Amino acid sequence: MAFWNDKIVEPKRKFRWLLSINGIPSWTIKKVNRPTYEVAEAEHKFINHTFYFPGRVTYNTVSFTVVDTSSPDAAETLKQMLYAGGYALPKDELASTQTLTKNGSVSALGRVSIELLGGGGADSQPNTRTGGFGAGSGRVSNSANDGYNDEGTVLEKWTLHNAWIKKIEFSELDYEGDDLTEVTVELRYDYAELNDTKVGAVYGTLNVDADREPSGLNGNYEVPFGDVPERQD
Repeated sequence: MAFWNDKIVEPKRKFRWLLSINGIPSWTIKKVNRPTYEVAEAEHKFINHTFYFPGRVTYNTVSFTVVDTSSPDAAETLKQMLYAGGYALPKDELASTQTLTKNGSVSALGRVSIELLGGGGADSQPNTRTGGFGAGSGRVSNSANDGYNDEGTVLEKWTLHNAWIKKIEFSELDYEGDDLTEVTVELRYDYAELNDTKVGAVYGTLNVDADREPSGLNGNYEVPFGDVPERQD
């Protein structure tokens, strides 16, 4: 039986992970909590005894913190997602009737996944390395005999189904602080699937076009940001 001093034992590490969200570069995300779930309970009392029965499974929200960069603009991106979900500023009578929909909110956020990585990096890494990657001269196979610790295996993967933004919180501003400004985003989702190997990773990139229009929303609310989204009724 393997023990901790065996070199083949590789525990999962807190700093080796990637959160994939369409529109938010993974390198700007500082931290994220993994999905948690709890089972409700029903109790039945009989004289002085209490018996418990499992009930419904509820998935708790997931929160992540992103650095509020100016280019790409993190705050603007999150505002775009809110508008693309169906929200419109109540600037006139007609616009005030527009509301968020689940279809629009889920489509605006895209697929969300959390991956815990092995020592070899993301699963999109090639299984060979060149001299530019510190492997010496020529191509070297990523195998135990050639010195690499693994093949970039994803050790754990969570997929959040039908995720949408529940809360956005901007960090406070302080003349005495030197910290980077941050944005904390809370996600609600229907359920989380662990180690779904059929779903590939998609690492989001910010749309920095001058018109700041959403793309890939399958025709839902594809209007310039800041304008009133098209109604779907």
